[in-house]
Amino acid sequence: MNDLTTSTTAKKRTVAITLLLVAIIFDRLFWHQGIGINLALFASLVLAITVYDHGWNALSVPARWSGLGLLISSTMFVVYGSIIAGFATFASLFVLVAFAHAPELRAVSTAIAQWCANIIATPIGLVTSLGGALPGTPAMRKSWRWTRLVLLPLVIVVIYFQLYRGGNSKFNAMTAGFLDQLSDAFSRFFANVFTPHTLFFLFGLFLSAALVIRSVGPLLINYESVFRNVLQRIRAKRPHWLAPLNMGALDRERRMGVVLLVMVNLLLLVVNAIDIHWIWFGFTVEPGMSLKEFVHEGTWLLIVSILLSMAILFRLFRGNLNFHPKNRVLLLLAFAWLAQNFILGISVFLRNYHYIAFHGLAYLRIGVIVFLILMLVGLITLFVKIHARKTFFYIIRVNGWAAFAMMIALSTMDWDSAIVRFNLHHWNQGQIDVDNYLAMSDKVLPLLYDDIGRVREQMAKHRENDVRWVEHLDPAGFDDDLDRMRERFLDRYRERRWQSWTWADQCTYDALAVRGLNR
Repeated sequence: MNDLTTSTTAKKRTVAITLLLVAIIFDRLFWHQGIGINLALFASLVLAITVYDHGWNALSVPARWSGLGLLISSTMFVVYGSIIAGFATFASLFVLVAFAHAPELRAVSTAIAQWCANIIATPIGLVTSLGGALPGTPAMRKSWRWTRLVLLPLVIVVIYFQLYRGGNSKFNAMTAGFLDQLSDAFSRFFANVFTPHTLFFLFGLFLSAALVIRSVGPLLINYESVFRNVLQRIRAKRPHWLAPLNMGALDRERRMGVVLLVMVNLLLLVVNAIDIHWIWFGFTVEPGMSLKEFVHEGTWLLIVSILLSMAILFRLFRGNLNFHPKNRVLLLLAFAWLAQNFILGISVFLRNYHYIAFHGLAYLRIGVIVFLILMLVGLITLFVKIHARKTFFYIIRVNGWAAFAMMIALSTMDWDSAIVRFNLHHWNQGQIDVDNYLAMSDKVLPLLYDDIGRVREQMAKHRENDVRWVEHLDPAGFDDDLDRMRERFLDRYRERRWQSWTWADQCTYDALAVRGLNR
């Protein structure tokens, strides 16, 4: 055995040992445990292995930013224990691994696709890694080869056996007794060997392999490498003795674009003038007006309008029309339409703002604001794309990173507590969704117990409304549901071990203890 083979085998053994250790740690952290500090510890472990394996200097800039996002989101999950922080932690972890395995990648969307492809190819990579780590004796290598050779035909035979049983009743009757005995034997074998804990460990081993080793080839890297950030003019080369190609088709498209943008600019100008006069200044809720319909229907229709506008502009400026010598008018009209769509986005934001001012905060209303921010970023990048002749890949790359940054930023807030605090002190007490208090996470319990009087006032105000749209109108019923919510939290908290600890749960328990409510 030469030095190169010895070095390769040693490296495979190191990878296999690392996989087993990570799987064991995963099992110890998560088996029969909730999600808490264990998620941050596991994410930190994978980050440390990634940096050690590739080296900090070898990590690309996107990988480093992803690692920073992972540290922030995982820390915020330990602090708040929120769903958005947990989602951001998992997303950052997967994106980090993809960028580390393929440093040539630039876009978040391609990194996600790389991660998905790696997941699909992980079983092959796992078998290869563990097989290459076996002791290098001829007997062991031969037994491993025979195991792989026998296993695949056996699986195929079982599949065809089941197909023939389903398609031939005589064959099914003939083999029924044999299959019953074989099934009982397999059931006993799997019940003794593949226990729930064993299956969980195998899942941890699979996840560890997907995070530590790269099992997919360079297909996506090669795919993304052909995309550029700046458009290049496509010229059709002709011999010098031939006349230049006719630009009639491109010029007709330019004229069509001018006519289209003139008409939609005028139409949107009317809509924006109405919104500015009606919504921007001195807006009031008129008697009989459904503010919910005003926001929900109007908001989503206007959002679709903005998305359609972005699609049309990208279609117009997808190619050589960017380089047309007479496209100045078209550019000015496009910039005007982008500006008007920006104004339309502000109008949509104000619709949502008026809804919050009247009915209070909710996750969907916060989601509309987040979506609008990302959409306005998209309009800005579309302006840069047209002005600087950028490509569609540029838009996908920049907006993907904007969405990633927004996700990390959202993880730094305790939204449940912010919503409850805002709604408890809202001026319009009769229009607050009292039912939503009980749909929040357990960490709002101290806030509700502290201000239970405000909740009762809001229920009393709602009983005076002509239209009652909340279920909890009886203070005693609300108190009972709140107490049951507290008891469920206390039961979960006392059953958890240190792996599931979060600072938010600890603060909630301590706050209930101060009030004598943790018994």
